[in-house]
Amino acid sequence: MKKIILVLLAIITMSSYAQKGFVIKGYVPSLPDGTVVGVGENEDSITECASAVVKNGRFILKGSVKHPVIGTLTTNNLDLIEKNHWPDDSIHWNYIDMFISNDEITVDKDLKIHGTQIQRDYDELLNMGEWRDNDSLAWKFINTHPTSVVSAMLVNNMLKRGYGLQKAEVERLAKAITAVPDDPSRFEEYKWRVEYARKTTVGAELIDLEIYDKDNKITHLKDVVPQDGRFVLIDFWASWCGQCLAAFPKLEKLGEKYKDGFTIIDLSIDVKDNAWRNAMNKHPQKWQQYRTTAQGYNDLFTKYQIGNGVPYFVMIAPDGKVMKSPQSVEEIEEILKQHL
Repeated sequence: MKKIILVLLAIITMSSYAQKGFVIKGYVPSLPDGTVVGVGENEDSITECASAVVKNGRFILKGSVKHPVIGTLTTNNLDLIEKNHWPDDSIHWNYIDMFISNDEITVDKDLKIHGTQIQRDYDELLNMGEWRDNDSLAWKFINTHPTSVVSAMLVNNMLKRGYGLQKAEVERLAKAITAVPDDPSRFEEYKWRVEYARKTTVGAELIDLEIYDKDNKITHLKDVVPQDGRFVLIDFWASWCGQCLAAFPKLEKLGEKYKDGFTIIDLSIDVKDNAWRNAMNKHPQKWQQYRTTAQGYNDLFTKYQIGNGVPYFVMIAPDGKVMKSPQSVEEIEEILKQHL
């Protein structure tokens, strides 16, 4: 009952936050009348939140987000080009990184965003350099902003590395955020991500997933992983993933080269059965073939916390424990060279 109440309170809090909405006012004299200004989020999803047309250098954007999220403010003159029959080389866009929150926000004549502490924190991070996939820069920011929405975003991203973190790394992340007053829902996300990350550290047991076999019968990943003393690679892929398909021939060569001590399980995350089967027919592999059920798919992205989708690899040692999540076929080969 307590858990249900907490969930309901979280839903009510998010709903109340969304009802508040944002108002973004701008005065940019350099933008011609008719310029389209838009704002959209690109963190949880890629979604346009609001748009407006510039008049006398001014515009107002109104909308809402469920919680503060990374987004982009854009301006473009495409409508003006079509209306005036200007050449294509007249196209002009502006892209301004921002953190969208349900507050009053202003945009100055230089297209700088003002109005919230979250935005000031995000600007500070942006001024530090390219923060994506840069742990040292992220930690530099987090250590001095333990309650910032931006810090929580960075930590949650670092936790999305299923079987790619050591226990010590997870525990460091578990102590990084003390609270997130400006985004309680992100703090709740942080807490459950830490708990799942503790179960998917290097050397941990394999988290089970519900899957379909080729006969469309439901089984479980743990039940199909061989326990015969060989190394096992689980190759998560999808029919729409070019990188996944390109990896098949390389993996096949590795499978042949190390067949006495190594095997592969191909596990598609395709939602549609036909897409999976068509891809298998076009790219036949002799390894075991499976596909995630709807539940298995959800568990992969939550319990495993894979941040970048597929291709995604999990290498299992002969003792059944997960060695790590290799980042490439080349890294898989290095592991096999060391042990076989």
